[in-house]
Amino acid sequence: MSQEQWIDIGLYGSMILIGVAIVAAIGMNIANAISNPKTLVKGAAGIGLLAIVFLIGYSMAPTEFGASTAKALEASSIDPDGESAGNVYKLVGGAMTTTLILVVIAVVGLIYSSVSRIIR
Repeated sequence: MSQEQWIDIGLYGSMILIGVAIVAAIGMNIANAISNPKTLVKGAAGIGLLAIVFLIGYSMAPTEFGASTAKALEASSIDPDGESAGNVYKLVGGAMTTTLILVVIAVVGLIYSSVSRIIR
């Protein structure tokens, strides 16, 4: 066999193993949720909190392009006046704002836990 065939075999094998790992991870989480339904409440609360943070970020995201953004979109052959460009721009802005909010929460939590550990 040539080297390229071995690489193809390795790539296909790794894709299959990643698929098996994904199925196993989802399956084990479902089995754990069935055996301990109280964990579903905590997970749903976390997902709900993330959705609320995203909605806050989405509502704060701008809907109009600046001059440099419109120029970049035109250079990429994307119509800046199209409705889909505005929707995507707002979704990306919401995701970026959500990421910023979550990073700030993580840093504040890290500082709080460090200071509280020093005080004790």
